[in-house]
Amino acid sequence: MTLFSSSKFPTTAKYEAARKQLKVDFERYNKYKDSDELARIKELEILINTADFKKKVDKLKNEKFKDTQEYRQLHKYLSQKKSSEFKRYFKYKASGMPEKVERIGKADKKSELAELNEFVRSSEYRSEKQQKGFKKSEAYQKMKRCKALSKDAEIKLYNKQIKSTAYKNYTNIHESERLKAYHELEKEVTSEKFIDFKNWMEDKKKYQKSEEYSLTQEYNNLLKSPDYIWFLKTDKKNAFAELKKWQLCFEDEFASNKLNQEKWITGYYWGKAMLNKSYVLESEKQFFTDNNVVIGGNGLQIATKKESSKGLVWDSQRGFMPKDFAFTSGLISTGQSHRQKFGKIEAKVKIQHAHPVKHSFWLVGEEMAPQIDVFRFEGKNAKSYTSGLQVMNGNGPKTIAKNIKGARFDSEYYIYTLEWVKNKLTWYVNGVKVNEQVKDIPNAPMYLVFSSHITDEIEKLNTDASINIAWVKCYQAAEE
Repeated sequence: MTLFSSSKFPTTAKYEAARKQLKVDFERYNKYKDSDELARIKELEILINTADFKKKVDKLKNEKFKDTQEYRQLHKYLSQKKSSEFKRYFKYKASGMPEKVERIGKADKKSELAELNEFVRSSEYRSEKQQKGFKKSEAYQKMKRCKALSKDAEIKLYNKQIKSTAYKNYTNIHESERLKAYHELEKEVTSEKFIDFKNWMEDKKKYQKSEEYSLTQEYNNLLKSPDYIWFLKTDKKNAFAELKKWQLCFEDEFASNKLNQEKWITGYYWGKAMLNKSYVLESEKQFFTDNNVVIGGNGLQIATKKESSKGLVWDSQRGFMPKDFAFTSGLISTGQSHRQKFGKIEAKVKIQHAHPVKHSFWLVGEEMAPQIDVFRFEGKNAKSYTSGLQVMNGNGPKTIAKNIKGARFDSEYYIYTLEWVKNKLTWYVNGVKVNEQVKDIPNAPMYLVFSSHITDEIEKLNTDASINIAWVKCYQAAEE
């Protein structure tokens, strides 16, 4: 997506500000998309439109207490409570008489009287009563005790109560299933829950106090949320189609004090993989050293210097050979950590150019071709560079490249972007499309390489030469 239609490149600051704002908006969009507020709106929207919810609202607005099962239970309870037998039962129970009768019935003197009554009715007693000296006998004493107990006030009370209608009504109801059911009903209709329900149903403003009303109000208020209104408008614009298209799969902002060796190797991949050493090609006049790759907390620099070094060179006839070099430079690649087929690759880079040093940002796979050049600075100055594709055909290497102009690329950092899809390669500078290729598109995973080379015979460098990399980011197409 071209963010700027002008043929001139926007300043990197302006381009990054636009990207940053788009990203901020996208993060806000995604954050809100996953927010509790939006989830709540969707939840409430479903809820308040259900038939069950609408039925509850209608019930709250129109149903009376007399229409409920609770009202019928209360009516049944009050009817039983007002019945004559229950009223007499509770009155008799409240007098305390049942407990008193029960206590007397369990007392020792009550059982003693029963035994004495049985004795004075026995033939043994009648026999002893006929004997001389009866009044001095134990039988006589038992008879006197029996008469005394028969006149006892509590025993007389006991005998009177158990014959009374009130006591018989009490025993008929007490511990009956009817009384059990009555108490269960009483417990229910006098419970806090039942009373609250009755008060609620008789409240003329019960709907306004209901959960359904509260949920409806909550939903209506949430629809007025500035974040929700912004989300709906933004979603309708589909402003983040480009951001949604890509998913970050590799990045480095070079924020530490040393190179992350889990991400980068210094030197050509095959030298590190096979020899664990660096080498250069026979056409190169510089040697790659780790000292030329510097991280200072604000990015990474690959510096090219006039200094002596010893190293290996790949000689096509003799293989790896030792050689003295008058210049040093650096190379970093993701050959051992990250490779991808298709996607978007970009880096924020500033070139410090010194002819004839060649600065490159390129992608390559297992073979030396195909090779994608994101940029290749090899002219006399940094007013132009080439981007393109190197492939192999029947006659050998073939380069399909375009010369890119329009800025002093050493004046500031620029963001160089490559979009690689199945049938097209597209190059951008600060969001402006600068090149496109639809033929010979690579179809194998590649890794990233940043490097500076010298292939001309020179004595010295007139100025400093370096690639300064603020960050690198790689994306793959997001899954639908």
